[in-house]
Amino acid sequence: MTTRSSEEILAHYIETMGEPLGQAFGHLNQRVLELHLVWEQYTQLFGESEETVHLLNKTAGLFFMVVQDGLWDSVLLGVSKLTDPAQTGKNKNLSIRCLPDLIADGALRGRVLDLCDEALIKAEHARDHRNKRIAHQDQQYFYDREAQPLGGVSRALVKEMLQAITAVMNEINVFYCDTTMFYDSISAGGDAAWLVHKLKTIAK
Repeated sequence: MTTRSSEEILAHYIETMGEPLGQAFGHLNQRVLELHLVWEQYTQLFGESEETVHLLNKTAGLFFMVVQDGLWDSVLLGVSKLTDPAQTGKNKNLSIRCLPDLIADGALRGRVLDLCDEALIKAEHARDHRNKRIAHQDQQYFYDREAQPLGGVSRALVKEMLQAITAVMNEINVFYCDTTMFYDSISAGGDAAWLVHKLKTIAK
């Protein structure tokens, strides 16, 4: 099996989709893959087994609490960035919402725009967390969290957010490349699951 470098993959998208869509899609594709990788590490540690969570707490509870919070916020931040407006002031953003305007085919553009709208709705609570406590420190929220509550975000909702984002990417990928990208289960070795395996071995 031949493994292509990130530069080769980007060049493929540019050749297949043309500029500037291929450039934006290629870079976004890498960001989406990275976000799924972070989410996979989170779920391997904290979302698959109560036994694993107990082991992590027993091994180094404070450390893994910091890891859990950091990975969780990193995913919410990533979802927020990927669903940002195409432009903020004078600055252009690399987000899924920049893609529709780069698509020449009218029917595809309409489908992608609808999928972007759906992803934005799914990401609403993630963006609230980003705006009030992750990227910024909203004073009213921190002074009185009961009066300024943030919407709850479950693991199931995060999965829906990621699926909505990948739906945008795959709508374009299928049209131009006649293929679907599988973003789930992309890590192999040296990941959180391997760490858990090592800790279980030591604990025996």
